[in-house]
Amino acid sequence: MKHLITFLAFGFFFFSVTNSNSQSLNLGIKAGINYASISGLESDSRVGLTGGAFVGARFNAFAVQAEVLFSQQGGEFNEKDVEMDYALVPVMLKLHFLRIFNIQAGPQFSFLVNESDLLNSEKTSSISGAAGIGLNLGSKFIIDARYNFGFSDTYTFNGAQGKDEFISVSIGYSFL
Repeated sequence: MKHLITFLAFGFFFFSVTNSNSQSLNLGIKAGINYASISGLESDSRVGLTGGAFVGARFNAFAVQAEVLFSQQGGEFNEKDVEMDYALVPVMLKLHFLRIFNIQAGPQFSFLVNESDLLNSEKTSSISGAAGIGLNLGSKFIIDARYNFGFSDTYTFNGAQGKDEFISVSIGYSFL
């Protein structure tokens, strides 16, 4: 059933792409903040930065956008800072409505760049999901708000395990 739903979703997306009359390319940069925590562990949150570049294609109401971002994540566990920095590659499918709004969802691939000395992480990459909303201000400026949730444990700390999760808000500028 899961494969059937995936097949139908991609089929609908590609059908809409081939029948569209209006296509546009999007290339730009974005920056913002994260409010990160570690699910599965009783930990405090970490506020960090995020930023990078994006490229996308819009086909009428549908769009696909790939990004390469730097993201500061982690939290505080047992009064010790747990800091993880990632290179993120989200691939978002977007549905635009009312000319300026969009809803977005898709997979996100994370690659560990830097970690706290407290952690001995053998896992340097992971897959998570992202969902959010966006706002297009004119043809150049965008605002995105997303919730990102890990699918697998990425932290091992004193025998406890946890997953990444964070909320990010970013502002972007499109060059095209």
